[in-house]
Amino acid sequence: MSLSVLQVATGFPSWGGTELHILNLSDQLRLRGYDVTIACRPGRWVEEQAMQMGIKTVPIRVMRQGDWQDFGKLRRYLRENKTDVMHAHWSLDMVVPGFAARMEDVPVRILTRHMPYPFKSPLGTFLYSRVLFTRMVTVSNSVRETLLKCGVPPEKVQVIHHGTDIEAFAKTTIERKVIRQDLGIPEDCVALGIVGRIAPEKGHAVLLDALSKLGDRYPLRLVIVGSGPDESEMKQKIQALGLSGKVVFTGFRDDVNNVIAALDIVTVPSTWNEPCSAVIQQGMALSKPVIGTLTGGSPEMILDGETGLLVPPSDSAALAGAVETLARDAFLRRRLGTAGRERVESHFSLQIMTDKIEALYRREYENARGAGAPEKVLAS
Repeated sequence: MSLSVLQVATGFPSWGGTELHILNLSDQLRLRGYDVTIACRPGRWVEEQAMQMGIKTVPIRVMRQGDWQDFGKLRRYLRENKTDVMHAHWSLDMVVPGFAARMEDVPVRILTRHMPYPFKSPLGTFLYSRVLFTRMVTVSNSVRETLLKCGVPPEKVQVIHHGTDIEAFAKTTIERKVIRQDLGIPEDCVALGIVGRIAPEKGHAVLLDALSKLGDRYPLRLVIVGSGPDESEMKQKIQALGLSGKVVFTGFRDDVNNVIAALDIVTVPSTWNEPCSAVIQQGMALSKPVIGTLTGGSPEMILDGETGLLVPPSDSAALAGAVETLARDAFLRRRLGTAGRERVESHFSLQIMTDKIEALYRREYENARGAGAPEKVLAS
């Protein structure tokens, strides 16, 4: 009998990188023989996607940290299904699922910290790291350092970077030439792109300032993929900077791989401590040179001058210089892109991530069994 794993996504109302991470991880564990279920809000994106993928779900709703309405239901599920591993992924899912799993003596209780924020109080730090969860995972060393600074014991934290399904992502369905034609990008232009939510921390404004500094020295086009609260403001800024003919908005697209494949340069100019950018890995998966910032987990993925370029956050002049370096040198773009593909394959694949999480589950279960948990035959 394999381990029974409950992935907890009760706090997620829609879609995003963490939600996709939970789905991909659950699918990989299921393929390896684990009995995997996702606890999620009924009728929302995670449940819909899980059902399409053939992953079991249980409807649990947590609207805030102190929302106990489904506490009893969650406890019954954990007890009746003899759950071995409860794995939570978001702040809303730390308290209620954490207490439910602790009270039902679930032997392995994992919390993955996807965001770069410290716990709000010493009491919270004590509760999460010493009472509710047996181990914490962070998606970068940067996030790990944040937890250590707020008092989490070092031995309780393991770094496991997000992983990308490289082969699946790299399978494009629309030819590069067709995408560029649809977006109005001439073949003699160097196309750079930024992918994700249009919000202050993502650095769209810095990128536009950088593009403005380059003037007409290079035939550049900027492709902005996504939508968000700053979209109107960015469009106004484009007009003010005289960049209207150089910038294309695609809006939300569910075929980001097709767009990235049509680019020459991927930019991730984050101004915050970006924990573990999926877009960096996706750009590398498609052999594109990636420009990132010296903040958060980005320097853990991008090797400056080897697989991409790194610049200080919020420094439009440095970002303009990095864009110019790549815009004028097609050979350098190819070299960095090739090295990036090799790096994501060897360090940040979905397979590698799942290997590490599976090993963590096994190790924690063995430790718990030594402390009195019932023995099971682990999935091989």
